[in-house]
Amino acid sequence: MRLLVITSLLLVIISGCSFPSKPTEPPEKPFASDGCSCWPDWDYYDCCYNHDKDYWWGGTPQERKESDLRLMKCISEKGHTILPIFMYIGVRITGHGWLPTPFRWGFGRSWPEGYYSEPEKAEE
Repeated sequence: MRLLVITSLLLVIISGCSFPSKPTEPPEKPFASDGCSCWPDWDYYDCCYNHDKDYWWGGTPQERKESDLRLMKCISEKGHTILPIFMYIGVRITGHGWLPTPFRWGFGRSWPEGYYSEPEKAEE
């Protein structure tokens, strides 16, 4: 575990917090969903499935945050009050793209890929 944390921190430092351009091609790994990773699927499986699709593709840090907020909103709309907050905190901590987990941001791509920047906009 200690090695994992050190490796992750070194990758962030070495990267200089710059991300490659966002790809337009789908990830090389086929999409697969395990539902609500580390949670029971109950009546909000569809929320987790859609969240998994976002995480499979990856994207910008802002897109990840928006996906996590959609997950929390979707579960809230099912009538849950406390659970969405815990799940939001859980995915924000454990779903980081720099972690080599099978449910990380951008899990459809080879690790450590996952975070991308938006393509440069042409000046008019």
